Amino acid sequence: MTLHIVSVGSNLLDALEAPSRIRGLDPDLADAIRDTSPTCVLSDIAGTDSEAAADELAACLSAGTDQHRHLVRLVREIRPGRWPSVSSAELDTLTRAPGGRRLLAADDVAVLLATDTVDGLTAALWNALALTGGDLDRVEYLAGPAELPTAPRGHALIVRVPGLDPRTESDFTRAMEGLGTLGRTLVTKVADSGDEDFLFHLSAGYKAATPYLIGLAEGLRSLPRKGTVQAFMLHRDTQGSAIRMPLRRMNLRLLHKALGPFRENGRTALRPPDDRVLEGYAYDSTADGTGFELTAFGAGLLALIGRPEEDLGL
Repeated sequence: MTLHIVSVGSNLLDALEAPSRIRGLDPDLADAIRDTSPTCVLSDIAGTDSEAAADELAACLSAGTDQHRHLVRLVREIRPGRWPSVSSAELDTLTRAPGGRRLLAADDVAVLLATDTVDGLTAALWNALALTGGDLDRVEYLAGPAELPTAPRGHALIVRVPGLDPRTESDFTRAMEGLGTLGRTLVTKVADSGDEDFLFHLSAGYKAATPYLIGLAEGLRSLPRKGTVQAFMLHRDTQGSAIRMPLRRMNLRLLHKALGPFRENGRTALRPPDDRVLEGYAYDSTADGTGFELTAFGAGLLALIGRPEEDLGL
């Protein structure tokens, strides 16, 4: 099993607003997309309210609801499984990564990281349906990073990550803590044996969030697991395969040593005993100079690895 971690942007929505411009899309499907306005599937009711959109998305993926029946009819008309990979940066990267494929394999899991916005949730929904060939039974919505999927293998999991479209410094910390919690959940509850590969596909989404996703990838790569962790990205002019991004492996014992002293409020009065290796990355001096506080990266890493006394089950 390979776990694909996919940052989701809004470029698919832009493409669906002008479907005739999607290279390789069947003209009849382009007409159907234009006539049905799939980008409004959540906003027609939710407007710009992200909480309402999240509720609407949950209803769309719950059998027996009016929203689910409407989505089934919509999928039947516009056939997202037949959209070409160039329809979105997410699909294109998944296809062009080493060993990539357009449709999600039955043994793999795709984790789509959606911003806490109407557009983010809508784009994640259609990317998920495109990956699963329009099979609603293979798409699951998780309202937060700590939630557990019910049947992950072969599924596309839409995960709502508050703060992933950061507007303030605290948003970065909130998002990174959420990503660390998600990583821990994937390692301990979704991965079966420790041999699974994690592939990060980072072409889409808010560019300001990319370093934090790389931080999560590096944190996962630092855990005592046999599976590989790699990250890929496409730029506008990338030819051929997706570009592999460099990821470092951090010393887990050093991370525990540095982050262990920090309290629940993310602060400590004592300098972490790591010879300043992680200073400025995982922690830094407080503004008043009276101690040290976790950075967003540090908060996420601590959420991922836990404290030394905690057992990751690896």
